[in-house]
Amino acid sequence: MKTENTEHISLQKITDLLASIGVMLISNGANSTRTSRNLKRIAAAYNVSIESFFSHAAVVLTVTDSESDRYVTQVKSIPHYGVNYSIVSEISILSWEIAEQKPSLAVVEEELEDIKHLNSYPEWFKFVFIGIATAALAKVFDGTNLEFVIAFFAGLLGILGRKVLQMKKYNVNICWFFGAFVSTSVVNACRLFGLQDFHSALTACVLWLIPGVPLINGFLDIFSGHVVSGWAKLAMGFLMVFMIAVGFYLSIILFGYGSF
Repeated sequence: MKTENTEHISLQKITDLLASIGVMLISNGANSTRTSRNLKRIAAAYNVSIESFFSHAAVVLTVTDSESDRYVTQVKSIPHYGVNYSIVSEISILSWEIAEQKPSLAVVEEELEDIKHLNSYPEWFKFVFIGIATAALAKVFDGTNLEFVIAFFAGLLGILGRKVLQMKKYNVNICWFFGAFVSTSVVNACRLFGLQDFHSALTACVLWLIPGVPLINGFLDIFSGHVVSGWAKLAMGFLMVFMIAVGFYLSIILFGYGSF
């Protein structure tokens, strides 16, 4: 009886670990195929098999002990979505180390705790370079040097505004709407102060918000057979695009559509 309890706890711990890894991968920008591949690699190292299902809200795993045919099914919710490929990359590297070295679960949990707190870049660095990227897009659209500067501040202030709402735990779609509204309003405010050439800056000011990761991952998931999670990501991405359009349009209306 003591041996059975120990085995049961061990299988449950492996399932908990795999569920946590699955959520970390999905919530930081990994597609379903990559997540499934990493989970199967780790499961094989501990002599268990795994079946997985990914929805927009949760990860569902069934882990089976190949020797005793016992299994554990677990559902773990996905609390948020973001993009941090440093975490995704480190987990992929860790999965290969687990496959080769087969460390104890305690060691893997310690590694995951360190990985969980990885930041790809400092916040100020991301803010500044999103501003630069927005300004560069204005130049790509044949903008003037003044539009370059205005687009920089449009991107910078837009992401700062979105960050404030994110810190207050607002709905992600509201955050995207507000970011688009702030960025567009910066350009429109400059137009009211006499800026004549503003179309390139206006075109570029909200492009930093385009949700490329959900849209790309959505198509990849659908093509690889993860239809439910794929359509969910596409729906999320298109809804974000819609909120960008609403923020852009509202700013234009408030600052005087008729003067265009």
